[in-house]
This record gives sequence, structure tokens and C-alpha cells, in this order.
Amino acid sequence: MAAGPIQLKLLLQQRHLQTYGTFRREYDKAARAIDEDELVGTAPSRAQLYRWLSGDLKGLPYPHHCRVLEKMFPGRTAAQLFGPCEPPANGAEHQPADIGHLFELIAAGLSEPGAAPPVWGADGSERQAPGDQFAEANQAAVPAAVSSHAGPGIGSELKEVGQRLLTVGKARRLPPSELEQLARLAGTIVELDLKIDIDIASDGQAILTYRHELLNMSGKPLTKMARELWFEHPAGPLAITPASEADHRVVIQRVHETGNLVKFACQVSPPIRPGEVGVVGYACEGARFLDDHYWREALRRYTRHLTIRLRHRGGGQLTVCTAVEEHADGSENSATEELMWRLRGRRRSDHADA
Repeated sequence: MAAGPIQLKLLLQQRHLQTYGTFRREYDKAARAIDEDELVGTAPSRAQLYRWLSGDLKGLPYPHHCRVLEKMFPGRTAAQLFGPCEPPANGAEHQPADIGHLFELIAAGLSEPGAAPPVWGADGSERQAPGDQFAEANQAAVPAAVSSHAGPGIGSELKEVGQRLLTVGKARRLPPSELEQLARLAGTIVELDLKIDIDIASDGQAILTYRHELLNMSGKPLTKMARELWFEHPAGPLAITPASEADHRVVIQRVHETGNLVKFACQVSPPIRPGEVGVVGYACEGARFLDDHYWREALRRYTRHLTIRLRHRGGGQLTVCTAVEEHADGSENSATEELMWRLRGRRRSDHADA
């Protein structure tokens, strides 16, 4: 048994592959690159993967598992992946992010927003980043003052966005790879966290509650956020109620609506300033879930984390529950492995996290 966290666990965390569904998709991708016919679909079971990551595995997995893992993490042997992750003697992996490089990325994004939008989770996440047990030491080394790394010619806009990004990274203990990705998104609004709660009553009437945690990486204050909601079975006019947080007040402005669709804008006061994190919340009533319980959500900005919680009061036997992620190019992949459900009392409650 490894003395501490194994390298495989930390590498999966760095690349946001620690959930079983995402791990299995990456496993099959690597397996396909080795041998499409024999290795695709041979990923370990959920329980086996958790045994791997616990460090309790004696020896190494089967040879075909080792081959795929070594393909997923080039330059590392299976023995290294299942060995303890020790901090390097020279402290190379403890170095903070290259602050000057972050400011260059932010400046490029602010000057040409969207010129070269990155793929979330790619490239930057492949870099070396500290594990959880090193995060606090790493973030403590990030300078707090822009003056320590910004030249005298730096503009006020760039200074404000850069300083606030460093503050967000320090408060949330983000590794340098994630800070770099956020810097590459300069010029846009980033969804740090989106929580959607769906509460369905026994008669199908539903209340949906949204909580958007936004990071303004643009050079302008965010005063308004456009949204739209669609439901297969409306139960009357869709009512949108704002949920104001302590720092920001939200007012709903209805723009267009049909029987089962409403387009609206969330006006935010005071505005979310460049580099600032703000929360926009609201609730929707007037929808019903009847037979197939079909629903979809469009993500129109870079979203770091999405959680969907669904509760069905008085529902019957759960026979099937699926989730599909559709990309802008029309391709789809299953997200069903990310779903979890459980019973509460005598009634059926479907609980899903994505």
C-alpha cells in the first residue's frame, strides 16, 4: 500500500478526470489509440477504480490496464503511476504561477476578446500542477500586490482584472494550470459555478432555482445577463422571480415569450466589475413535468463546474434516467455515468449531480 496519495490520483485530479464517467471516456480514448478492437470498453469498474485510487492495490493492475494508463500519461510507467507522490527535493512543483505570463494572456484577451478561445480543460490542465496537499503552500507564494510583477505602463483595466484573478486563485487554492486557463479566457464572462435545483411536486408542477457564480474576465462591468428558459409542458405563464444576494441586486426584464418559452435579462446592480466574482440567482415557476420528463439546458459561456439536483416528490418507480451532453459541433456524449439517485422516506426521490 502506498504511503501517501498515489501519482495516478493526483494526476486525475489535476486533469479533472476523477469522476468515473470522465475517467472511462478518457480511458477508452487512449485504448482506441492503442488497439480499437481489443482494449476499448475494458476500463475498470467504478469500485475497482476507487480501489486503485485508495492506494490499497497490491502490485499492479492487469497488463492491459497498465498499457492504457501509460498511454493516458505519456512518460510515466505504471509503477510510477501507482507509486506514492512525493514532493520533489528542489521544490520545482511548488513554484507559483508565472505572473508575468498570466498578465500577457489577460492583456491579449482584453485587446481581442474571443480571438482564440481555448478548449476548457485542455493544454493548461496538462501542465504540472500541485496536488491538493501542496495547494496551500503553493498559493501562499502568489504575490498579493500587482506592483511586484507589473510594469509601470500597465493599464488600470489590466491591473484590476489581473489583481482580482490572483485573489480568486488564492482564495480558491487554484493550481497554476487553472489560473492560466482563466487568464486565457480574458475578454469573456466565466461561469465559475452553476447550480440548478429542480423540485417537482407530485402533480408535476416544478420550481427551478438557478444560481450563477460569475467571474467577469472582460474589461467592462457586467450590468445584464441574457437568459432563456424552455419547457415541453408549460402550466401557464412562466414566472421568473429574482433572488438577490448580499452584494448584488437582480431585477428581471422580460424580453420575449411564447407559450413554453421565455427570454429575459437579469439586470445586476451594482454591476459586477472587471475581475470581480458576483452571483446572479432567480427561480422559475409555471412548468410541468408529465410523461417523459424531458428537459435541456444550454450553456452559453465557459462553465467550470455544473451541478444539477433534481427532486421528484411522490414519483413512481424509477425505470430509466439518462443525460446527454451535446456540443456546439453537433456531437454528443453520454453523461449518464455522472448521475446518482436515492430514496427518501416512502417516496421516490431522483437526485442527480452532473
